[in-house]
Amino acid sequence: MKQQIYFHVVAWTRQSTEDPIFLFGDLSETQLKRQFVRPYRIGGKLHLGQRVLNAAELTRVMIIETLEPKAEVLKALQERSLRQIEEVNLHTSWEYWVSTGYGWDDDDITYAGNDVTARYVRGRPGSPSLLYQIAHSHWLRVVGAGLVLLAISA
Repeated sequence: MKQQIYFHVVAWTRQSTEDPIFLFGDLSETQLKRQFVRPYRIGGKLHLGQRVLNAAELTRVMIIETLEPKAEVLKALQERSLRQIEEVNLHTSWEYWVSTGYGWDDDDITYAGNDVTARYVRGRPGSPSLLYQIAHSHWLRVVGAGLVLLAISA
């Protein structure tokens, strides 16, 4: 039996160049392609519940793959982060260390899984895929037309 894999999408926009925005979470691969990859590739609109975001506004994207749902992954990240903070506090001469750690915000999922962005998107929103570029290239049309003429004349 194939193990369930969860996909999560975090992005940066022109308005939020420093702070990432959590777009989608706990998607199957089919949902990821339908809800994010296709609209991204055509530069379309991303439907985020009650909000709609134009893909052209995105400046950077991360697609994260996890083996558990977002809530479980973030909880484990919180626990690991708090343990690290406690260790630092034990070994430092400071009276206390002020940090909330990771795992409290949805966009912290970027610290918890595998970055698989390159597997699904390349280039900026609205940029055609390599297969599309090849299929619609001038060179391919010229060669294809030559082969058709050769086949007709044969």
